Amino acid sequence: MCIIAIACLRRTLYLALVALLLSLWPTPGAAAAMTVDRVTVTIYAPEPPPDSVAKRMATSITRVGEEMLVGRTISDIKLNQTVFEKLVREIFDRVLVGYTVEAVSITPGATTHIGVTIVPWGELVRDVTLELDMAGLSAGVAELIKQDLGNIEEQVANVLVGLPVDSVDWAGGVSRVVIRQLLQDQLPEFRSNLEITAGRVTHIELSLIPTGPVIDNIRLSIKSRTIPNILLAEAEFPIREAASMLRGLPVSFVERHQDYFTSLIAEAAVRQPIVGRYSLTIAPAVHAGTDTEIIVNAETTKYRVTLEGSLDMGRHEDNTMAKLHVGKFISGRDEAFFETRFFPEDLSWRFEPGWGHKFNDSTIVGIRYNISDKESTLWAKQYLGSSWTIRFEHQTKSADNEFGLKYKLHDSLSAEYIIANKESWLRLIANL
Repeated sequence: MCIIAIACLRRTLYLALVALLLSLWPTPGAAAAMTVDRVTVTIYAPEPPPDSVAKRMATSITRVGEEMLVGRTISDIKLNQTVFEKLVREIFDRVLVGYTVEAVSITPGATTHIGVTIVPWGELVRDVTLELDMAGLSAGVAELIKQDLGNIEEQVANVLVGLPVDSVDWAGGVSRVVIRQLLQDQLPEFRSNLEITAGRVTHIELSLIPTGPVIDNIRLSIKSRTIPNILLAEAEFPIREAASMLRGLPVSFVERHQDYFTSLIAEAAVRQPIVGRYSLTIAPAVHAGTDTEIIVNAETTKYRVTLEGSLDMGRHEDNTMAKLHVGKFISGRDEAFFETRFFPEDLSWRFEPGWGHKFNDSTIVGIRYNISDKESTLWAKQYLGSSWTIRFEHQTKSADNEFGLKYKLHDSLSAEYIIANKESWLRLIANL
């Protein structure tokens, strides 16, 4: 702001100097005399202003001094030194609000030096308090932003402490530059709005405004391959409540702090009783965007319990079924299980103990034995990402084969196209 005021006064200065320049313009015979090449400035004060403000003052005085003195002969400056000193003093006595320009001294030379002695009047700023307006943000997000901003209060205090209270208004421009640069470096996803209340203890209220795309909607999905999804319903509300803190935040801010928000959602899930009851391992994933997707995988390393109902379209026999799978992991890769299948059409039951081996997180093979038919079935599953599954089964006694390609339409609903030896059909599966 100081620079702007000087720029406005510069036009007035040009007019005021016209008569002086005409009277002092060097004669042709003085063309060979030594001239001023550059100007340096020193600010003197009994209580020195903050470094950044002192530099801004020195820069302003240097620019005015260069307009007045560079290119003039040293002898002209010596001859009219008092006039130049008075002119500099009058200009800056009006511009530097909060200070009195007590003295100006010009030392002529190829590098001419200007010394300006200033004295503050009135109260000085002795302390600065900074209030961050984070209305609508959760305590966790507010704390994260404070960590990003670091020692912002100290940096602003370095600009203002020691200034006359009356000069805070124009020195606030320097504070805004400091804060703007700090936000650009440490919190680029926000811009600032600054309000300064000057006083012996100067109060600054800083409000943050998001820039760029923000999160408008949050889609939460809680799923498990090892326990019925219906059991996870009790954990959905607290996890959704924790995830709601993301709404309104800049997408890039959430992406930059991906690990923080992922761990926060994991902590909200871990606090739920069901996690301890079934020894669940929680693995959330946050996919930030204007429509943010949060997927929480809840798996147990001890048991696997699933319950599903299915309806076959294009098949005439056994086209509805309910299946309960209860398994116990006997090692990190092996599971012993018992499956019960119920067919409402003829009210028949099928009981099948079995075993499965996991080669990796995507590939599982195994065998199960139909107690009623006294027949074994070899089976394999291959997971293709989070939505697709390939299944193959071979019955050792009848030599029948069955191939299935399943797509997950929703956490609770899937569609599988099945090809058997003599027919094919579409199966809808409800995962309870």
